[in-house]
Amino acid sequence: MELQQLKHAASYHHEMEVRVVRNTLSHIYQIECETGSGNRQKLSRRGKPCLFRSIDEAIDQLLVAGISHAWIVRQNEEDGSDSSRRLVQLGNLPELAIAI
Repeated sequence: MELQQLKHAASYHHEMEVRVVRNTLSHIYQIECETGSGNRQKLSRRGKPCLFRSIDEAIDQLLVAGISHAWIVRQNEEDGSDSSRRLVQLGNLPELAIAI
């Protein structure tokens, strides 16, 4: 899903869950979206996955897309399950420092 597609989806799919995902063994973040029907897509740029070095970089992209809140998720490397999840309002950037 490209950034323009994310903007469009966010305006029409209010039940869409947006996540900033970090693997437990990595310091790289990805943005993942899941619609109410269970369809999952990761944010990409020119067909390649968008990877972010910091949570702030990922949040900046979400703000550009008009996303007002997102789940901050840490996933286990072994099975891909969520080891922690926290919903944040993206306007409250000071909270993100303690989210992960």
